[in-house]
Amino acid sequence: MVLPLLLAGLLAAAASPAGGSGGATQGVPRLVFPLVAKTDLWDNYGDPRPGGRHAGIDMENPWRAPVVAVEAGQVKYWQSSLGGCMLYLYGRSGTMYMYIHLNNDLTPRNDNRGGCKKDVSYAVPNHARVSAGQQIAWNGDSGDANGNPHLHFEVHPGGGADVSPYRHLKRAVKPLFAAKLGSPFSLGLRGEVVSATKGVVRLDVDQVRHYPGGRWLTIDRRRVELAAAPEALAPTPANGDLTVSAAPALKARTPVTAYTPKAKATEAAIVGAPRSLTARQVTRR
Repeated sequence: MVLPLLLAGLLAAAASPAGGSGGATQGVPRLVFPLVAKTDLWDNYGDPRPGGRHAGIDMENPWRAPVVAVEAGQVKYWQSSLGGCMLYLYGRSGTMYMYIHLNNDLTPRNDNRGGCKKDVSYAVPNHARVSAGQQIAWNGDSGDANGNPHLHFEVHPGGGADVSPYRHLKRAVKPLFAAKLGSPFSLGLRGEVVSATKGVVRLDVDQVRHYPGGRWLTIDRRRVELAAAPEALAPTPANGDLTVSAAPALKARTPVTAYTPKAKATEAAIVGAPRSLTARQVTRR
C-alpha cells in the first residue's frame, strides 16, 4: 500500500537522496517505475557484453507497453545503431535516465519501418517537460534488440557515471496507469473481488485500460481499493451490471471489471493509492 506521506514528495521528484552507501547515488529520488506492464526484472547490471560492461538493466515486458517518466523533468530524443530509438530524461533531481530500444515498428509485426519519432517511439515532443508517471515513449526492440522487445534503463546521478538501477527499481512505486498530471482520464480495471462493502470495493487487479485511446494491459497483480461513486448507489440494472450498491452481494474471488468515472489525473490516482479512484460500476466477467 502506498502511504500518503510518501505520495506527498514522490511525484514532485524533489532531490532527496535515495540513501545507501557512499555518494554514488546521492540525488536519486524514489522513482516511479518506468513501465505500465507486467515486467520481469532481474539484476544484470555490469554483465560483460561484446561492447563492454552492461551499463543498465534490461526489463522484459510486452511490445509497445507504455514507458513513463520516473521523475519530473525534460526529455531529449536520441538514436544509435546499437541502442536504436533512445530517450534521455533529465530529472529535476539532477539525475539523468536513459531509455533504450524503444519502438520503431508501424504494425504489430516487427517491420522496423517507423523510425525514431513522435507517435512511433515517443509519446511526447522532443524537449518536452513531463511529470512523473506521464507516458513518454513505447517499449520496443529497436537497435540490436531486434526481435526481443525489452527496455534497457540506466541511472546517471548528477548526469555523471552510471550506477546500478536495480535497487532504485525494486523500491520504485509502480504506476497503475500513465498520465500527465491534470489530464482527463477514466479506467477499466479487471480482476477479482477481495471484499465489497457499502462505499468501498477492494480488487486484486491484473489488467488495466486507460481511456481515452488505451488498450487492455496485463500488469503485475496488485490490490486496488476503490471508493464508491454516489451515482452508483442505485438498484442493480436489468442487464446484470452490478452497481456499487449491489457489490456486497459479490463473493470473494468473483471475476469483475470495474469502471471509474472521468476525472483529472493526480499523483495518488496514477500510483493507485487507496480510495484515490472511484468505482462507478462493477461488472461480472
